[in-house]
Amino acid sequence: MKFASPAAIGPLLLTLVAVLQLTAQASDIPVTPDNEAQIMNIGGVNTPYSEYTPFITADEHFLFFQSNRPDGVNKAGDFDLWYTENENTEGIPKFKQPANVGLPVNSAYFDGHPSLRKLPTGEFEMYFTSFAEDGRSGPQLTNLYYSVLRDNKWTTPIAVVEINTDFHDRMPSISQDGHYLFFSSDRPGGFGKDDIWLSEYDFAAKRWGKPRNAGRTINTPAAEVTPAIHSDNITLYFSSDRTGGVGGYDIYVTQMLQSMPAAALTGGDTESMWKKPANLGKPYNSTFDDEYPTVIRSGSHMYFASNREGGQGAFDIYRARVPEFAKPEIVVSMKGRVKEKFSDKGIEANIRITDTEGERNFSTHPPDGLYNANLINKKQYKMTVTAPGYQPIEYIADLRDIHTPVTIQKDFEMERVISLPKDIKINITFVDEKNRPVKPNATYRVIPENADDQILALKGGVGRVRVAAMSKYKKPEEALAAIDAMRLNVKATKSGFEDFADEKQLSELVRGSNGELKDQINLKLVMKEKQEGVVVERNCDKGEGCVGIAYFPTNISNRMNNEKTAGLDYVVDSWNKQPHKTIYLHGHADSRGPKAHNMKLSRARAEFVKRKLVKAGIPAEMIVTKGFGASQLASKDERSVEGRRKNRRVEIYFDATKREGYDKTEGTKPAATDGITPKKPTPKKKKKLKPEIVEPSVKPKVEEKPKADAVKPAAEKTEPTEKPDATEEPEATGKSESTEKPVAPAANPGAAPKSEIKIQ
Repeated sequence: MKFASPAAIGPLLLTLVAVLQLTAQASDIPVTPDNEAQIMNIGGVNTPYSEYTPFITADEHFLFFQSNRPDGVNKAGDFDLWYTENENTEGIPKFKQPANVGLPVNSAYFDGHPSLRKLPTGEFEMYFTSFAEDGRSGPQLTNLYYSVLRDNKWTTPIAVVEINTDFHDRMPSISQDGHYLFFSSDRPGGFGKDDIWLSEYDFAAKRWGKPRNAGRTINTPAAEVTPAIHSDNITLYFSSDRTGGVGGYDIYVTQMLQSMPAAALTGGDTESMWKKPANLGKPYNSTFDDEYPTVIRSGSHMYFASNREGGQGAFDIYRARVPEFAKPEIVVSMKGRVKEKFSDKGIEANIRITDTEGERNFSTHPPDGLYNANLINKKQYKMTVTAPGYQPIEYIADLRDIHTPVTIQKDFEMERVISLPKDIKINITFVDEKNRPVKPNATYRVIPENADDQILALKGGVGRVRVAAMSKYKKPEEALAAIDAMRLNVKATKSGFEDFADEKQLSELVRGSNGELKDQINLKLVMKEKQEGVVVERNCDKGEGCVGIAYFPTNISNRMNNEKTAGLDYVVDSWNKQPHKTIYLHGHADSRGPKAHNMKLSRARAEFVKRKLVKAGIPAEMIVTKGFGASQLASKDERSVEGRRKNRRVEIYFDATKREGYDKTEGTKPAATDGITPKKPTPKKKKKLKPEIVEPSVKPKVEEKPKADAVKPAAEKTEPTEKPDATEEPEATGKSESTEKPVAPAANPGAAPKSEIKIQ
């Protein structure tokens, strides 16, 4: 009989030990009967393409996933994010036809791995994986981004810069309270190919903390991927291809034994945070890849992706009952609002929740002070609500006798740390739009304290209003309630300015940035100067052919404000009845300022009216302009405002005989014509354009830009703004008279004004 040599016995023993280990491990794999597991292919969602990384919302209403099916954003077969809605609220779900999430979430590259949470406002926040591109910042490899569904539109994705690195960062899972963000990464510092990492949100700093490895209890030298934290905030599902599984990637479950801060106190790592992961066993796991498990809030059912046999595509989405040992804790949702006592003002407060295993902190959602916290039954929690300027609130939430998933509504009303002054002093000043002091006639009323308007005396440019606080009320809450109901109404008038009226809530004025109540308020109110407009009067006493006079404000030659088109329509309509006649525009200025300046200003006014008429459809060749400066005053009473107004004008004539002899350029005689009288050009009447007809769903063709020498149309829909000529001095209101000063002409005198001529 031959015996094996000692050298051969060693390998045989190692092989036997390995077989025994695998047998023991295989015997540890749980098996759930098929009729209990109830694994079901979501046939209405799956296609011959890949449907992967399913995320089911806690109420099983919406299903998000990634797919490379056709009709994606880039049409190139890359993965896009898709979603579908469950039409059945009870029993077997029935999903609608999936729809593409669309822009701006989906890009021309890979977009997938969705994870959503519902904000206290009812909006959805989604974290997902994508690549950086134009308008989407990030390192070269996969990165994490988030977007918010606001008014049924996804916002532009924002990179999670605190987490993204030059390595693969992907497969995010956001906890429903926004406290933790789990993800998978192959960055250095892990235990294997891909590890599960997590970050805690700092609600005070409003940013994610430094990511930490989930620890050796979860991670192995193999790959750990697709983490999914349940809405109970402690049960974590993930997939791994570690040894001892059923085959390929298997689904595992673990639970957080204590929070991250508590774990840090026990040694600075996350080893003590987790139970030993358990394989979900058969038939949930197969010899193929089974990944990305997400479990609904009740814990009864899970959704996962698998490329097992019998599917419709490379990867399909499946639904199954969760085995008893893998079910999460019963979730009790606490939601409500933190508001100010004696008012309806929401407060951005910090809420700290503590139990025997640790604590967590988060902030209410502004501006209404909403919060939502998912807790688990069998525990008692202490909730501490704090905010600057308010007295803290402590509340005990005892959930030990709750045995079904419920939602508890709990609102908190915070009282101010009140230190009210005897009186509140309001200092009011008035300025113009250039921040120059203005001293108007002003009145005020504190409603409902004053029945009538009170005169606001401005001493040194400051008006002072005093409002009684503790000098009138015995209790601070009474004074605060009274101030919250008060309104400050201010009115003011001043020559040359628009009438001012404003009303403000007193409570908005007295509260500081930290909620404190101020005893003194400095209030600056802005008054707007009146803007005169060009006015055209039809009554004309300038002789035969005069059809109107356009009067201009001081220093204005190229601006019209607050006019209607009636004046322009009148001139145009009058000309259309006799289109063979030439229009003469004679510009004038008042006598203030140098002669050359006044001549320039009068010409500019005449040219301005011409441009308005040309834009209304009258041919330019039918309009003659001339400036007369201050040589032909309509009123010799230049000491009065009204007299000067009458002199700042443009007279409009139709073919008056005394105006004949002018060429189309100002002040020149017509050229010699060998005795032949030149014919006036026949004006072309402006035709109305028919409306453009565009077929539905067809883009109208873009018209080519006109060449440089192309003729512009007679009338346009929009008119660019023109800068006013700063020529004449503003109207004097005192004893001394100012003079007109020359300035540079308008930068673009050919541009169209912003408004129309008005006829009184």
